[in-house]
Amino acid sequence: MKKVIIDYKNRILSNVSKAELIYWWILRGLMIYGIVESLIFGDEYLGSNQPLQMFANLMGMFGYEIAQMLPANSRLRLLSPKFQNITALGFFLGSFGGAYLNFYYILPGYDKVLHALGTAEAVYIGYEYIAATQLKFKKTCPHQIANLTALGFGFILSSAWELFEFIFDQFFGGDAQHWNYENALAVAGGDPEKIFHLFPVEDPMRFALMDTMGDIVLNFIGAFIMYWILCIIPYRHKGKNDVNAIIVKYNKENNIEEYSVN
Repeated sequence: MKKVIIDYKNRILSNVSKAELIYWWILRGLMIYGIVESLIFGDEYLGSNQPLQMFANLMGMFGYEIAQMLPANSRLRLLSPKFQNITALGFFLGSFGGAYLNFYYILPGYDKVLHALGTAEAVYIGYEYIAATQLKFKKTCPHQIANLTALGFGFILSSAWELFEFIFDQFFGGDAQHWNYENALAVAGGDPEKIFHLFPVEDPMRFALMDTMGDIVLNFIGAFIMYWILCIIPYRHKGKNDVNAIIVKYNKENNIEEYSVN
């Protein structure tokens, strides 16, 4: 057991730079502070929902460490720790900045910007996941196919997030989807000007629909922006990080027949 723990620790420290560890723990430390402060002083409207949501996001900030706990043949263990530089920031901005500091109602459009950034992040994670999958199975793949797959992966995660918001509201008394105008107004301190609308809301009965559709539109925009960036700069399929070149070299050294995805 001791050897397993030592190997796990060495695996992380050998792949993660000190700067990355410091960066991760600054964000995690602030999240922990927010959770503790929320538990002690609470929120009159949100009650225990806020620290619970923050704790769930905090767990997401340990994605790389959790991946390294998986079996050696898991493709998730081949993910670059670089992905957590992006995901940790996403969880932090959404939970600490949005919920704890209430930026959702202080900064106009904060939630919508996070939806665009979040889906762009999801496409980026998808691209890294495709590269890890290639390394696991030692299969080359044109970056165009990897990019399209990453785009689909991003849309899956953005849909999963909307599903999470629905479950949070439906079963835990939240208002992530702004399903009720009065609830949103209460969280905004009674000031309707603090409730940002991407589309005009002519009828309060359509408030929830307009909020969710605004999220979906920004999800779409964020996903395609990252997709285009990856088409221009397919960094895992060129230069020293070219996974295809790594795989071809490995296959030649081990006399393995090479395949390409056509």
